[in-house]
Amino acid sequence: MALSLNRLKGLNNWLENKVKDLEEELCKTKEDLENLDLIYKNSSYSCEIKVCENCELLEKKICYLLKTLDKLTTGKSNFEDILASQKCVFGKVGLGFYPQSEGKKDYKTFFKFSRKTIG
Repeated sequence: MALSLNRLKGLNNWLENKVKDLEEELCKTKEDLENLDLIYKNSSYSCEIKVCENCELLEKKICYLLKTLDKLTTGKSNFEDILASQKCVFGKVGLGFYPQSEGKKDYKTFFKFSRKTIG
């Protein structure tokens, strides 16, 4: 118990010192902030407000690019959905389809199965 008490007292002292250091640092940063505030108020920059000349043009470009990106991502997802829904069809019938007897394949001969004997 005594060893544990001594360790906790040491930790407590270290934490108290750390708190004091942080309080001093906080006071310094508050003073720095107040000094910067005074400098800004007294400077000539506080009265000047600069307006970007190209802001409207850049905003239009950003909107255009966002719309284009949205269209592309939507189109890509639709395209992927269409490709995923396609199935292998061997008996195509319809307009513009002219079957060739040489390249015609059936289900049985389309996939080649190899039987390897393990021995």
